[in-house]
Amino acid sequence: MDTRKLLTVALGVMLLSGCAANSGGTSNAGNAGDTGNIGNTDITGNTNNAGGTSNTRSYSSTVKIRTNEESPALLTDGRSSVPIKTIQNTPYVALDELANVAGLRGKWLPDGSFGVGDTDPAMMFRSGESQVDVEDRRVRLPAPTVSEGNRLYVPVAGLQQLFGDEAGFNVEADRVAFVPNPTMEDTESAANEPDFQDDPSEWDTGSESPMSINSTDGRLRALAVRSNSDRNKLVNYADNYMGVKYDFGAAPYSARNKRFDCSTFVQKVYGNFGHKMPRLARTQAKRGKTVARNKLKKGDLLFFYVPGRFKTNKTVGHVAIYYGNGKMIHASPKPKNGVQLTNINKPYWKKTFLYAKRNF
Repeated sequence: MDTRKLLTVALGVMLLSGCAANSGGTSNAGNAGDTGNIGNTDITGNTNNAGGTSNTRSYSSTVKIRTNEESPALLTDGRSSVPIKTIQNTPYVALDELANVAGLRGKWLPDGSFGVGDTDPAMMFRSGESQVDVEDRRVRLPAPTVSEGNRLYVPVAGLQQLFGDEAGFNVEADRVAFVPNPTMEDTESAANEPDFQDDPSEWDTGSESPMSINSTDGRLRALAVRSNSDRNKLVNYADNYMGVKYDFGAAPYSARNKRFDCSTFVQKVYGNFGHKMPRLARTQAKRGKTVARNKLKKGDLLFFYVPGRFKTNKTVGHVAIYYGNGKMIHASPKPKNGVQLTNINKPYWKKTFLYAKRNF
């Protein structure tokens, strides 16, 4: 009887010892990244499994997570992280996987580069090179890209330079874990946004010939007639490409390449009227005068963000040409594939609209 009691006490002590050993395994993963306020580097040391130290490098500012016991990787599903691969003693990640998780497109382009972006390639990488074209500037990575098979790998140490303004993520021991954006707007709020409208102060040109007007007011009206004529010609010209297929990273339109992405479509249409535009939607957005959504004219450029679970909603991801009467013409893979006419007073477009620019 005493022997059984001793065995019971001994077993209890062993169990308590095991619990005590595990009680120190607090995984303090730090605070997940807030894509609404990104770009700050926070290096946090985390203690895991009773004294085992794991340094989790956080490349975004802090937001609340559910508990301190859950790392960013556990707070997201399996599609929300990218495995790290060691190449030549350097941590790398596959660029196509990274783009996919972040909600971006990524593919090899006709010129041999690898493009990453929303509806056009905002970043362009080349195999074996450390320089990356990002919008209208060049970024140098801490190590060159590496091509293996059909995949292009980028060094983990360069992700902050590339994606720090795009998404929230944490670099863990064996993966890059993306953190959901907590600042995404409620989709129902789009219903409260004002409608897109034509400029109500537009000159009433009627059928009066501008050559018959001699006053200052008449000269202004003559300019309005000429401007309206140019704008009508522009959207009529854009009509010629209705139905041309969308292709991310499309080369300039030609008889051999009848494809557009959103920004090459703008380039083609504007270029036909002597307006030379940059290659990308983000750089096109830096041109022209900002106009209100209820004072639009035909030919104005409309800029939108492309929503995603991990992306910021402040970055230009798509461009379209205002067509008039609350419609736009643009090259897009959705809802149809190709150049299409779209009603922009629908909730999706009202919600994702950033601003409009006038270039002539």
